[in-house]
Amino acid sequence: MYKRGSVYWCKITLPGRKPVFQSLGKDKKLARTLEAKIRADIHEGKFFDKNEGEYLAVADLLEMYRRRHAEPNKKPESLKTDYHLGKKINEFFGESFLPEVTPGYIEDYMVKRRADGVSETTIHHELNLLRHAFVLAFKKWDLIKSNPFEKVKLPPGSQKRVRYLKLDEEKQLFDELAKRNDWLTSVVIIARETGLRLSNICNLTWDQADLFKRAIEVEHTKNGRPVWVPMTENVLKELKKLNKARSLDTNRVFWVDGKPIHRGWVGLAFRRLCKRAGIENFRFHDLRHDFCSRLVQAGQPLHVVAELAGHTNITTTQRYAHLSPEVKRKAIDALSGFNKREAK
Repeated sequence: MYKRGSVYWCKITLPGRKPVFQSLGKDKKLARTLEAKIRADIHEGKFFDKNEGEYLAVADLLEMYRRRHAEPNKKPESLKTDYHLGKKINEFFGESFLPEVTPGYIEDYMVKRRADGVSETTIHHELNLLRHAFVLAFKKWDLIKSNPFEKVKLPPGSQKRVRYLKLDEEKQLFDELAKRNDWLTSVVIIARETGLRLSNICNLTWDQADLFKRAIEVEHTKNGRPVWVPMTENVLKELKKLNKARSLDTNRVFWVDGKPIHRGWVGLAFRRLCKRAGIENFRFHDLRHDFCSRLVQAGQPLHVVAELAGHTNITTTQRYAHLSPEVKRKAIDALSGFNKREAK
């Protein structure tokens, strides 16, 4: 066993065969355990009959997934999310070899995370990361002979949440914002009246916010689809105010105390704001739901709402359909009128 960089390795040779270099991971204790297992398999003549993944720990698979798949294909924000999800996965599975991850073992993880009090959606996201790594290990990298996730049903990944501000909550929220009258006020107004995601607001530039055309255009969103949203009077007012005080050192719209705003700051500040306002079960992302909900309740067609929100699939927008009873009533009234004309 030897160390190259931060990773332990071993070299396995057999007369007449090409040498095999086997990664043992970064943990010295785990590396020694794996080395002993390989020695035993060599002694029994089993080593060269096994897939490489039989000697690979879950932590090493996730590292391989990050290097081979995530970094070339995912955006920085997604990489950060993968990092946090991977930490939880490694706490439970990290030192296990891939063949030891059975459907029952995966079920044990679900039981543990539920006992930890996390949501079904969170468990889904965590296991979905590991599931994808196993899919690639099985189908693309030829590391394992079967995928245990094929026999496991993951918890539901989305809870089709539709949470928007009621009239009294809207007043409570903006009363609290008026007491602050700082950058968070502008962020909330822009989020609520454009439907932009938090990441797009944090990264918003003056090139994207065109005050002359009175529109915001974001070329790259979470789903890769560009979004163009006209400015309301409130959004225009906030952006003009920010433009007067803009820093010459940056093209970012939100630049606070010499730094660009971070989604972590916004999330924390918004949670505290809602707590002071007495608004429960309302997250920053719900401002996007509020945007879509109010458009639907104002009688706007779903395809228009989908376009403004940047939804790639109309089924995403259809979760708001129940909020437009008046539109349905008008449609039925029109049909009744048509039937009367036909009867004449």
